[in-house]
Amino acid sequence: MQRYCADMTTSTERPAACEPGHRSDRTVPTSRYRSLPDPAVDAAEVGAQGWVLDDLLLPAMVLRDDALRHNIALHAQWCASVGVSQAPHAKTHLSPEIVRLQLDSGAWGMTVATVHQARLLAEVGVQRIILAHQVVDAANVRALARLLEQRPDLTVMPLVDSVAGARLLDAHLARVRPGRRIPVLVELGVPGGRTGARGLGALEAVARVVHESERLTLAGVEGFEGILPVGRGAEHLAPVDSYLARLAEAAAALDAHGLFADVEEVVVTAGGSVFPDRVAAMPRPALSRPLRVVVRSGGTVTHDHGPDAAYPPLAPEAGHPLGALRPALELWAAVVSIPEPGLALAAFGKRDAPYDARLPEVLEVRRDGEPVDAAGVVVDRVNDQHGFLRHDGQLEVGDVLRMGPTHPCTAFDKWPLVPLVDDRDAVVGAVTTWF
Repeated sequence: MQRYCADMTTSTERPAACEPGHRSDRTVPTSRYRSLPDPAVDAAEVGAQGWVLDDLLLPAMVLRDDALRHNIALHAQWCASVGVSQAPHAKTHLSPEIVRLQLDSGAWGMTVATVHQARLLAEVGVQRIILAHQVVDAANVRALARLLEQRPDLTVMPLVDSVAGARLLDAHLARVRPGRRIPVLVELGVPGGRTGARGLGALEAVARVVHESERLTLAGVEGFEGILPVGRGAEHLAPVDSYLARLAEAAAALDAHGLFADVEEVVVTAGGSVFPDRVAAMPRPALSRPLRVVVRSGGTVTHDHGPDAAYPPLAPEAGHPLGALRPALELWAAVVSIPEPGLALAAFGKRDAPYDARLPEVLEVRRDGEPVDAAGVVVDRVNDQHGFLRHDGQLEVGDVLRMGPTHPCTAFDKWPLVPLVDDRDAVVGAVTTWF
């Protein structure tokens, strides 16, 4: 895995792993990336080649540079305006360059799903990480302890949601003897949902095990309201608000029992891409320590195309005075076959685009660089390397499709390097991913 970064950060205190042009001993030349043309250059030099979008080998996933930067800045402004901190979920893109942009925009920290992802973000210089998962196996606990030993300035907060899990984490830590206590967040779940203690009584029992440990510190409570049915009607918002109220109630109850005595502030964190405004409006009880509400949405960096676009407070139809998020990810592919009327095949498939939530939306068709009628052109299904298109007879072999993918979490993981393009289709840089 390569460990260098494209030149798109502005921080004056970047670690060496994110200095422009920095390379490890395992540098991967761009000839190994499937969408980039010759000559082979370092990733940090992609923007200096004078390439345009038409030079890329199709299929190609690209990011609109202006939209990416706009979204990161806008989300930071919105969080500040409603009094919440942000720890964006890096699992969405797992890109060192995008992480740096988010930190430079004022992110309080970052969120990850695994210890391995925490190690990667530590290389980028992240100092505060929410590990939004339970850590119960010995190997991961050892890796976490080593990481914290190597980085005394790093804070990693894993989740615990059961007495058994808290005791297991504590027992593994007792064997590796870390030099400091590890802050943890107790997770509140919902019946029939995912992880998380079921009820305040169960949550308090977990918190007491953490409080009694010599190796753990109770840092706050965590939840994920996105596991509830999605929608903006009253029938959807009422259960979300009720759950978030219980999350606040849990923080107040644990504080009343003196279980946050070892921390300077209490973290209450929730907030995916569907109900962030409800998290911002959740009750904020008066505690013995300052309360910090943290949202963790990862999808705001690219937003989505079409009806699956989330983040209601910053959607175009919301009319927020700060502005609206813009779709930033695009997939480009060529029509390679029209074997029968109404059916066309394009050279992209499951290895190139997300397909778990919804198939890519055809936004534009170009022929010899000029737009042609795209009405009625629909991606119907995908194989490994082929996209099946329904159309009304307007497509020709050689046409180029501009498509909007959905669910960025399963888009970035297919592309170890994603070119950045401007509004004139010039390639102005690249971001790398560390999946």
